[in-house]
Amino acid sequence: MARRRARRRERTYLASFLAISFFLGLLLGAVLVSTWMSELPALQLADGENYTRSIMIVGIEKSTGEGMLATLKVGLTAGQGRLLINVPPWENEDTQESFFDARDAAEHWSILETGQSLEQVDVIVSLENLSEGTTIAGPSASAAMAVALVAMIHASENIEPNQVRQNAVVSASIGSTGVLMPVGGIKTKYEEVRAGGFSLFIVASTQGGHLPNYPDIQVEKVRNLHELVTREDLILIGS
Repeated sequence: MARRRARRRERTYLASFLAISFFLGLLLGAVLVSTWMSELPALQLADGENYTRSIMIVGIEKSTGEGMLATLKVGLTAGQGRLLINVPPWENEDTQESFFDARDAAEHWSILETGQSLEQVDVIVSLENLSEGTTIAGPSASAAMAVALVAMIHASENIEPNQVRQNAVVSASIGSTGVLMPVGGIKTKYEEVRAGGFSLFIVASTQGGHLPNYPDIQVEKVRNLHELVTREDLILIGS
């Protein structure tokens, strides 16, 4: 009996040790990443230098279940690394969190491609052409926001392409590292995009649900932000 108790204590101590070690490892990793980020060069914009890109998004009106189109307007200006969101009332926090993920994904891309963080610029997000009283919910506009940000980073560095195609719609969530993820109501959104006269509908490569084939609209499945902004047949075009 005494041996069993001793073994239990040993297991408890070992589990506690492993848990504490794991927590300390996470804490140390966060500190190292923060230090590394602070030492990175940051994208610099001069006073009065700012950029704006508009990109179409599609959602579902909660009260009717119908698809709806709106314009997501994203701005980039000199600042302090803030994300400023100016939109109608939110249905849940997922939408706000997804915009932070979009900002982080664009920064991740910027670090890999240009070696610069977004710590000295502010990102401003607003919505246009949205019916009064419509509630915004869900993360499906976040990939579109990341695309707009990349276009503006391109423009600030005189890199092509740096314009957003206006005949395409992206409907996908994006993680902070740039991976695209599926969203709900995709068939309804697809039909709304087609009815709006758009010729290209872009979704995550893991998006489920059958989308009918129509001769007037093309569907493309994409894995991540890098593919989304570098493929010439997708969303970014030259100036």
